[in-house]
Amino acid sequence: MIVSVVTPVLNGGDYLRSCIESVKAQTPCGVLVEHLILDGGSTDGSAELAAAQGVRVLREPKVGLTGRMNIGYRAAKGELIGFLGADDMLLPGAVEAIVAAYRRRQRRWVVGGTRWIAADGHSLGELRAPPRWMNAAAHVALDWNAISTLATYLNRDFFSQLGGFDERYDAAADFHLFAHALQQEPFERVARPLAAWRRHGRNHSVVYNDLAVHEAHAIRQSLGLSDDPGRPLRRCAMKVWFNLRNPGWCGHKMIERARLQLGMARQARA
Repeated sequence: MIVSVVTPVLNGGDYLRSCIESVKAQTPCGVLVEHLILDGGSTDGSAELAAAQGVRVLREPKVGLTGRMNIGYRAAKGELIGFLGADDMLLPGAVEAIVAAYRRRQRRWVVGGTRWIAADGHSLGELRAPPRWMNAAAHVALDWNAISTLATYLNRDFFSQLGGFDERYDAAADFHLFAHALQQEPFERVARPLAAWRRHGRNHSVVYNDLAVHEAHAIRQSLGLSDDPGRPLRRCAMKVWFNLRNPGWCGHKMIERARLQLGMARQARA
């Protein structure tokens, strides 16, 4: 069995070596792990670094992030395929846990948790995989993606059936793909964190947060869920679940919000 990890990169040299090493460290018995780099036109030597590490590199300088993710999925050889940011890492034993979950009930996609880390690598708390009872309506009730792309692996045929990432969306293509997947069938859940998401302020999801929220509204409408009268209740239920089940992550978010509000108050007084 082959499991493919696709990494889109654009000038990701600061952390790319750690990303590659974390994939190379995956040694599940009887499973070949393929790592594929999709370079968007890096000028910092990212593509050359990956090639020197023995990783297959495809250069797509004229294609946006969503398009590169689709190209990567089509080029990958794995039965299961997932994505890992150039500044992120797979945690030890992640692929072994993914394959075990995939084989357990033969579901066509697997979702795990993530560990948030700072730029220097220290933990900011863990975010568990969403609950098994989460359906498409509950998923889109939030304005953010509760299913981590870094910890989600889809069967190749299932991805093709879903039509891949919708390239109309630049910031919330994964939000749309997972909502569409939930409309088809539930995922197999892995309770443990599978990947570390490095939060350094330049993350695509951070820089384009406002666009992601705008696209999420459009996605709800496209799925016929924009006027769902049960959305406020589902949104509340999801927020309560995540806050109670992820105390470290929740605490970090509260501290971060308080610091932001304090900074804004100081600027207003200045």
